[in-house]
Amino acid sequence: MGISNGLLNQTLTLQTPTESDDGMGSKIISWADLGSFRGRISPLSVQEKLMQDKNNMVTTHRIFCDPMTVDSTNRIRWGSYYFEITGIRNPSEMYHHLEIDVKELQVA
Repeated sequence: MGISNGLLNQTLTLQTPTESDDGMGSKIISWADLGSFRGRISPLSVQEKLMQDKNNMVTTHRIFCDPMTVDSTNRIRWGSYYFEITGIRNPSEMYHHLEIDVKELQVA
């Protein structure tokens, strides 16, 4: 049983990297959609940000969602925002929901 659907107020897209040859001996990485899911995006509080290593702050938001298959090679798209996955937690190992720590990316 997952989180109450009322709490999952955003539709997000899980993406996976794909490599292709650029024709000149290098690889080009592009992103392919794996599918959509419902989630809740929560910016980290000032206190949570301060608890991170000051020189190496990597997490900007936490995404809550129902259990699903996801790993750190994926990224998450929400409209025109993109997030790199920095950590995935299954609280209490109950598989009730996932907490995915992410870093907002600046994508051109």
